[in-house]
Amino acid sequence: MELRKCKSPIKIILFLSVLMLILNAGNSRSAIVNITVADLSFDPSYVNVNVGDTVIWRLKGSQINSVTCDGNYPGTVLPEGAIPWNAILDNSNTEFSYIVKISGDYNYLSVFNSEIMKGTIHAYTLLPVELSDFVATTIKNEVILDWTTVGETNNDRFEIQRINITDMKIDDPSILPFLTVGHLSGNGTTNNLKTYKFRDRDLQTGVYMYRLKQIDFNSNYIYHVLDERVEIGVPAKFSLSQNYPNPFNPVTKINFEIPENGQVKLSVYDVNGKLVNTLINEELSAGYHSRNFSANNGTVNLSSGIYFYTIDFQSGNELQRIVKRMMLVK
Repeated sequence: MELRKCKSPIKIILFLSVLMLILNAGNSRSAIVNITVADLSFDPSYVNVNVGDTVIWRLKGSQINSVTCDGNYPGTVLPEGAIPWNAILDNSNTEFSYIVKISGDYNYLSVFNSEIMKGTIHAYTLLPVELSDFVATTIKNEVILDWTTVGETNNDRFEIQRINITDMKIDDPSILPFLTVGHLSGNGTTNNLKTYKFRDRDLQTGVYMYRLKQIDFNSNYIYHVLDERVEIGVPAKFSLSQNYPNPFNPVTKINFEIPENGQVKLSVYDVNGKLVNTLINEELSAGYHSRNFSANNGTVNLSSGIYFYTIDFQSGNELQRIVKRMMLVK
């Protein structure tokens, strides 16, 4: 098929929506992966499939685009023996499907925006772990991740990874510097449904991406990317949490929330009202914040007893203050 050139600049958003339709026939599993063509990126740019799965690209909108993986166009790669493709999507041809028959990496792109619009399909003979769902919910500044597997093979563990993408332009999510924030043990090899839950706490206001790094007992791994972005909003009111742990020795964490930008002063006093330490005295942006307090950080070396921490928050002409008590036990 010959590519047609566009007469005007193209703005196409590619939004990846993966719908796994699990078909159980004996020991075989297959799926349909739907990719919606919508703007200038494949999101996520990396997907895992089984050999035998069908990948379908569907055009959203009226703008022309291509999906190319022929091994000849710069940047395209496919496994040896795999059938190449070069498809045009437009008003008269809004859908293209491809059945993956050989395992390996398929690096495809849009020839109209080849520096930006790139994607990878990684095909396994059989995925070591098949996820039926992967979702996120938020409670204030806590994110709860839940996922379910319909089958696991040689599964050692999941690493939970996160990145703050606030104000970040994402051209290729696969190269983003994700941070590992926790892990959960896998269930080895099983054909039963297994559920997992992970809580990511004390996040600041912003927009986040999550993914799972599934690792087998041979240290091989694959990624499962959460489709939607997770947003932590701005608190509704000014508040100060009880320090944790309490009692503590020697370090404890103090969390607080401010609903708008303002001047914040966080201080610690002894029972006689003497200032022990000023942890914060600066302008802060609206959101969720935390500070650690150490009873022996070099400048202070406190003895066991009751201490008070107070926070002053000023926004405009209004000054608010909250005081709480904590206990140091050495």
